[in-house]
Amino acid sequence: MDRILIVYPVFAMVFLTFFALVKMRLVLNKHLKARNIKFSYFKLYKGEIPEEIDQVRDHYKNLFEMPILFYALLLFIYATDNLNKFDLIFAWLFVLFKYIHSYIRLTTNYVPYRAILFIISLCMLLCGWANFIIQL
Repeated sequence: MDRILIVYPVFAMVFLTFFALVKMRLVLNKHLKARNIKFSYFKLYKGEIPEEIDQVRDHYKNLFEMPILFYALLLFIYATDNLNKFDLIFAWLFVLFKYIHSYIRLTTNYVPYRAILFIISLCMLLCGWANFIIQL
């Protein structure tokens, strides 16, 4: 199997991360324009801010937590040229569930659904790592 196929899920996650960054910037601009937040807030990120800002900032920060293990896994798979169909399945399922998780996080932010999607994406990542280790 051509190992370049494992790069495409990485592109999808990078796109999601940039999308979250743009969304965060738009929300910040909206609240700065409406004077709901002061520039001094950004010195130490302390003070009262609208909940929407916390929501998008936390989401953006979360895209640099668990996905780091995803990127590392896919880098190892690529570097060892040890790609199989299960690697692709687990990678794309992880991405799919992170996209759904992001949609919920940036819209309703309904925690029970978010938690389920987080756990499912975590399981996909764990399965991916287990598959990689077994294939070594």
